[in-house]
Amino acid sequence: MRLVHISDTHLGFSAYSKLDVAEGINQREADFYRAFEEAIDRTIELKPDLLVHAGDLFDTVRPQNRAIDFALRQLIRVSEAGIETILVSGNHSTPRLRETGNIFRIFEHLKHIHPVHDPGGRTIVVGDATVYALPHSTTPSLNDLTSGLRPSRDTKYGVLVLHAGIVGTDTYKMDEFNEQTVPYENISADWDYVALGHYHEHKKVGSRAYYSGSTERLSFSEAGQKKGIVEADLETGDEKFHELRTRPMLDLEPLDADGLASSEILGESRERLSSAAIDEKIVRLVVKNVSSEAYRALDVPAIKRLGGSALHFELKLVRAETEAEARVGDAQIGLLADEFSKYVATLGFPEEKKRKLVELGLPYLEGDEE
Repeated sequence: MRLVHISDTHLGFSAYSKLDVAEGINQREADFYRAFEEAIDRTIELKPDLLVHAGDLFDTVRPQNRAIDFALRQLIRVSEAGIETILVSGNHSTPRLRETGNIFRIFEHLKHIHPVHDPGGRTIVVGDATVYALPHSTTPSLNDLTSGLRPSRDTKYGVLVLHAGIVGTDTYKMDEFNEQTVPYENISADWDYVALGHYHEHKKVGSRAYYSGSTERLSFSEAGQKKGIVEADLETGDEKFHELRTRPMLDLEPLDADGLASSEILGESRERLSSAAIDEKIVRLVVKNVSSEAYRALDVPAIKRLGGSALHFELKLVRAETEAEARVGDAQIGLLADEFSKYVATLGFPEEKKRKLVELGLPYLEGDEE
């Protein structure tokens, strides 16, 4: 019996200000749709007995109509292909208040599609496998729900689908404000497969326990990661990662400006960017140890123009005398920016107005690079 494992597709995610010319929508939003569509294409080609999506189908609790429509059309394709599909709600798509209702209810009428969003999880039998699907939950906690959890063995195979961080000898967390974590020792070795969601990099966590990772990159912390889906054989335990075509994200090697004048920093930046083939990619250049004199004289707009062919170019300057403080400040600013974006997503404004508000607000949280 074979399954395909997908997670963290974050449909509706958008970033930067570039538009997809063909679709007329935010380019990164379109990138996430295309990655998910390719994931579904691959799944239909593989013809598994079971498809599991381990959480964060959408990027927000209240996704925009375009994201809902796209997800519905792709899941209809899976339904028509006759592939039994289990979806669990992740922390990005689980309302804080149960009375708010869950967007996953719109999939309940689709044949072969089994959305699971209520706290406590649900058991679903698919052929020779009993699947215990456990969505994001704070009350009861995922720690409590997984403690002592074992496969029933009413069928030949037992599969666990779980959206959570795993903590143990190694830690797999996203450091989000509402994430739930589960101790590694709670994950029984008796499961034939554990499909994990939440952590965005493809990883083997333990015996037959895997994160498939996200299908696109959401931040520069994921710049070096391959994105894709997992195919697993429950009989043999074999696992295969199928990489998806995604937009390249380059976090260039930091430029150490210690002892460099402003003109030299400009020249070194030009060399880095011209040799990196940055066209239509997402690119960041960090320049560290910039002296006060070089910082004041540096032609920042000229460096940013060097990155003009990229889909998005981010320049980060770290002054020498404040580098330690900057590291702390950047972490705080990153959290503030994340919280601000999530707050704006909850507002009852049109999507275009919310996008503009994020674009105007984030620069105030990103420091004084210029």
